[in-house]
Amino acid sequence: MCVCVCFRVQAGSDGESIGNCPFSQRLFMILWLKGVVFNVTTVDLKRKPADLHNLAPGTHPPFLTFNGEVKTDINKIEEFLEETLSPPKYPKLAAKQRESNTAGNDIFAKFSAYIKNTKPEANAGGLLCCHLVHRACKSDSLSCSTAGVSNSF
Repeated sequence: MCVCVCFRVQAGSDGESIGNCPFSQRLFMILWLKGVVFNVTTVDLKRKPADLHNLAPGTHPPFLTFNGEVKTDINKIEEFLEETLSPPKYPKLAAKQRESNTAGNDIFAKFSAYIKNTKPEANAGGLLCCHLVHRACKSDSLSCSTAGVSNSF
């Protein structure tokens, strides 16, 4: 099966380099870990290219073109890649435990709240930090409960 993947990501502040969007980085890592050959195109949102409106109207990068079909929803792109680019040719990257699928999102949300907080009263007594540590411990317990289970690749 010949796979043609074009991955469009938000450009950095210079308008050319890859930006710092965590969703773009996540999808990039999934494609890279699966060993897919793909093209990356940066999109400067300050000077939107004309073809962007025709390709994915009303949406912002990241988005993916897979064999000519445009995918714009990040979660659905992840699911699609896991279903379409599956073993034996491509490694399975999905978590074995159901709770593990949301653990990373929980940690990211708590970390974002902690790092973006500008109001000291919102972190009274280290509350935001405690929430972050609690989520990290929960994630750690999930990984420890799979001790002895081999990786799928």
